[in-house]
Amino acid sequence: MRNIFSFLIIVILSGLSSCTKIIDIELDEEDRRLVVQAWFTTEAKTHEIRLTQSSNYFDTEPIPQVSGAIVSISGGGETFVFSEIQPGVYHSSPNAQAKLNTSYTLKIEYDGVVYEGTDYCDTVPLLDNMTPYPYYNDEGELKGYDILIWTKELSGIGDYYAWRTKINGAFISDTLSDVDFGSDDYIGDGLYFEAWPIARVKTLISGDTLRLEQHNITKATYDAFYAVMSETDWRGGIFDAPPANVPTNLTNNAIGLFVVSAMTSFDFIVP
Repeated sequence: MRNIFSFLIIVILSGLSSCTKIIDIELDEEDRRLVVQAWFTTEAKTHEIRLTQSSNYFDTEPIPQVSGAIVSISGGGETFVFSEIQPGVYHSSPNAQAKLNTSYTLKIEYDGVVYEGTDYCDTVPLLDNMTPYPYYNDEGELKGYDILIWTKELSGIGDYYAWRTKINGAFISDTLSDVDFGSDDYIGDGLYFEAWPIARVKTLISGDTLRLEQHNITKATYDAFYAVMSETDWRGGIFDAPPANVPTNLTNNAIGLFVVSAMTSFDFIVP
């Protein structure tokens, strides 16, 4: 019995020692795909579109910028042509703007391929008031400011919103994690909201100009935003769903999103 027991221990230890193995993972080299960042609003301004190319997981080179593309947005009887101001960055004229209740199409011609995306500009409720309100941790230390808003949600189910924050004319970041978005499925239909916290900033200095933009976005845009956050910042729990592709409204296998939105805003100068 002792010999059999000793033999079993040897076999088990031998098996454990053989579990360590170098695994060489082979990933398919995917063809580069066009990546689009485009947000067109009712504000008369110089709108920006950024075009890059996707890269493989282990690439160490900078993200490839798409230069030499022909870019335009058309709708409502107008066409806005975008000019390349630096590699991968395209600007409209200073007075380009979307019209309410109008569908717009983004068209990109690059490397012999035409890419298109369509989105709709719907009505947005007026942002009546906005103010920052300080919040503190349990030790009484100032940690930042909640942005409180006064606005009336549109009547009728099926409205989707996004809020973007600027300080002194610049967005607090260019990532989706700093865009707040919601649906009237959760925030209530047709209600008037007073001092409702909708966004948060970390620091404000006396004299800063704080601007909050309120956008009405389409369901497709809302679903895409939700999918991006579900695959990035909101991941990490044991009950996460399996990874999935993020939806897009662009053709020909392009990645990204073309967003059109009505926008209203409110400025607050920090005392």
